[in-house]
Amino acid sequence: ASEALRKGCRMINDVTGAKNEEIIDLIADAGAEICIMHMKGEPRTMQVDPGYEDVVSEVCAFLSDRVNVLVEAGIPPSNILVDPGIGFGKRLEDNIALLKAGRKIVPREDVRLLWGVSRKRMFLDLLGRKDSNDRLPGTLGVAASAVCSGVDILRVHDVLEHADLLKAMTSTIRGPTDE
Repeated sequence: ASEALRKGCRMINDVTGAKNEEIIDLIADAGAEICIMHMKGEPRTMQVDPGYEDVVSEVCAFLSDRVNVLVEAGIPPSNILVDPGIGFGKRLEDNIALLKAGRKIVPREDVRLLWGVSRKRMFLDLLGRKDSNDRLPGTLGVAASAVCSGVDILRVHDVLEHADLLKAMTSTIRGPTDE
């Protein structure tokens, strides 16, 4: 992360949820942005029987705690993005609950929301698409939902297709000043 920031990187994506004090200090000192993600467990074991009492509440509480730590360390809320960690220690029903929650998982108005759903395994479970190359339609459907849910950033594989989708949607969605 330090080397990336020295070379001009403006944001660090921390899949550990900013649990490392050195990363927090590095981000604060650099004035960089940070994306904190929720992940239950460790990458090797996160999909081994993950379970939640209330996934939305639990992810909210985790992200709220981490945002508070970052703000207390001097990182402005406008430099913080939260990612519910779709597919990271979550079952299909957990992923869907988090996606349906939309901005409700964001602990503060001045913090941005990032979704990373591109080609995820959830499309195997939801649509039966084994090959990740066949998951684009499902991914685009969730991206369209993201626009309507107020998601600030989408992490994607298929940039052209998403750009077209977003341009078409923003050109045709009726706004408050439209007649």
